[in-house]
Amino acid sequence: MKLWKCLVLALSLVPAMSWGQADQVKVQIKGLKVGEQQTPQIQASNIVDKRWRPKNWIEIEVPMEIKLARDLGGRDGSLQSLQIKYFVGVNAKTDDGKNVVLTGTINYQDIAADQDNVALAFVSPSTLKRVLQKDNGGKGDVVAYGVEVMVGSERVAFESSTGSPWWFDQATNGLSDRFAPEDGAILPKSKTPFAPFWGDYDLPVATN
Repeated sequence: MKLWKCLVLALSLVPAMSWGQADQVKVQIKGLKVGEQQTPQIQASNIVDKRWRPKNWIEIEVPMEIKLARDLGGRDGSLQSLQIKYFVGVNAKTDDGKNVVLTGTINYQDIAADQDNVALAFVSPSTLKRVLQKDNGGKGDVVAYGVEVMVGSERVAFESSTGSPWWFDQATNGLSDRFAPEDGAILPKSKTPFAPFWGDYDLPVATN
C-alpha cells in the first residue's frame, strides 16, 4: 500500500498530461464513483434451480455531461459515440513487484447533449479472484482509479480518485511501465448479469 501511495504521488508530479480540447465537443465528468454490487439473483420458471452464492462485482460509474457545437445539434443534439478508458489499481503485485492495474476500453453511443448521462462498467468476481488470489474481493481492494474520455482519437476529459492522471506516462502517451496492466478486465454492463437492469439509467454500449 505504501508503494502504491509513493507511485501515485510521483506520477502526479510529472508534467501535465496533454489533454485535447475538441473544437466541437466538450465533456465534463461529474463525480467518478467506484462501488460494489452482488451478483443479482433472478428466478425463472420451467428450469432446474441450482444452488450458488452471490459474489462481489466492482462497479464503476461515470456521470457526465457533454456540450455540442451548434452544427452538431447544440443543446438538442447527441454525440454518436465516445470511448472511455478505465484504470483501476488494486492491492496486488506481480512477481517482479509491479502494482496491478485493471484496464479496459468501452465504446458508448448516443450521448445526449446538455443532460445527465451515466456510463457503467464492471469487474467480475472471477477476475478479482484471479488477480487478488483471494475470495470475496471488492471495493476495499481498490487503491486508485481513473478514466480517460476519448472522442475520435482525442482525449477530451479525465477524472481520477487522486485528482491527477496517476496511470499516465507522458513519454509513451499511455500507461506507465511502473504498473502491470490486466487489459480486458473492465466489462460493459451488457456482458454481465446486470444487463437487464436499470432501464435508461445508463448509456448504451456500441455493439460493433
